[in-house]
Amino acid sequence: MSSYRTLLSLAVLSGSAFADQASTQFDGTYLLNMDNHHNGVLVNELTFDFTMQGFSRHFIAATENKILSGSTSSNGTSIRFEVSDLVSGQSQYFSGHRGTSGHYQGSWHSDDGGAGDWGMANAADEAFRTCQQILDAGVSNGDGVYQIVDDNDEPLSVYCDMTTHGGGWTLVGSYPNTEPGGKARISDYGTVPETNPLAPTKLWLYQGDLSRFADAREQIACPVGAGCNNNKNAFADNLTMQELDLIRFSWGFLDRGDYMKELREIPSCRTDYDDASTAKVGCVNPDYLAWDDDVYRSNYQVGWQIDLYGTTHCWVARGSYNSDKLGSTSCLSRVEPNKSTFALLWMR
Repeated sequence: MSSYRTLLSLAVLSGSAFADQASTQFDGTYLLNMDNHHNGVLVNELTFDFTMQGFSRHFIAATENKILSGSTSSNGTSIRFEVSDLVSGQSQYFSGHRGTSGHYQGSWHSDDGGAGDWGMANAADEAFRTCQQILDAGVSNGDGVYQIVDDNDEPLSVYCDMTTHGGGWTLVGSYPNTEPGGKARISDYGTVPETNPLAPTKLWLYQGDLSRFADAREQIACPVGAGCNNNKNAFADNLTMQELDLIRFSWGFLDRGDYMKELREIPSCRTDYDDASTAKVGCVNPDYLAWDDDVYRSNYQVGWQIDLYGTTHCWVARGSYNSDKLGSTSCLSRVEPNKSTFALLWMR
C-alpha cells in the first residue's frame, strides 16, 4: 500500500464553517486515507497522519506548503475541509459524514479536476487497515486479536501474527479440518474472521480490496491443536494487487480455472522465506511445468501451492474431486484429507 506521511498541527480559528454550533473539542492523532479514483472504495491510497488541536467548529492545519481548514456540523455527523497548496494555488475540497464506527469518510475533488475517496479515523481507536500498520505504529502487544477497519472504515476484528518472519501478518483465510472440499468460488467462504490459528473452526476468506497488502503466506497440512509449524509453507512478497487477487482466487476451484488456466499463470512462490533460491514458478512442483495443459486439472484441488514438497496430495483442500474429504491435506502421497489438518492464508 502506498503511504506518504506528514505531521499537521491544528489550531483554532474564530468563526464557523457550519453555523451556530457549540464548541466541541476536536483533538488527537488522526489518520487520513485518500485515493485518486472516485468509486466509493479506497484503492492505492495515500496515508496522512496528523495531530489535531482545537474545536469542531473551525480548525486549521499548516505545513510548509499547505493550509488545511475545516469544520464539522453541530452534531458531529458531517464534516468538510479544504486543503490549499501554497505553491500551485490549487485546492482540494473534502466532504463526508461519520459512519457507525465513528470514523469519517467521503469524497473529494480539486480545482484541477481530480477526485477520489477518503476516510479518516482517530488513531486512538486503532483505525488501522492491516496488522503491519499496527506493528509499524508501535502499538503491537504481540500475537493476538486486533481491530482494523474494512473498506468502508467499519471495525473488523482479525488475528495478527506479530512475530513470524518480521511480523505484521493479517490472517485473511482459514480452512478448518471439519470442512469438506468442493469450494467452487471464493464467495462460498464465510465473512466472519477466524481468530484462532491453532484450531480454526470457521471457513472464511477476506473478501475486501487487497491493495492494502503486498506479501502472502499460505500454510497447509497444519495439525489441529499443534499450531502450524510443519514448514509446509508458500511465501511471496512485493506482490501486485492482481497477484494477490489470483492467490485468493486459487481457494475456489472454478475461480482458479477461470483466472489461471495454466500452471504458469499462478503467482510464483518460495518455500523458504529467507532463501530466494527456493522460488518455484507457478508455486508448483517444477516437474509439473512440463505437463500438457490437459493434465493440469485446475478443479481437482483448491489453494495456491501444489505439491511443492516432493509428494502428491499437498495443497489446501480438495476441489471437485473427492469433495467430501474433510479439511486440508497431510502432504503424504496418495493420502486424502482425513479431518486431521487445516490450512491458513496470511497477507501483509
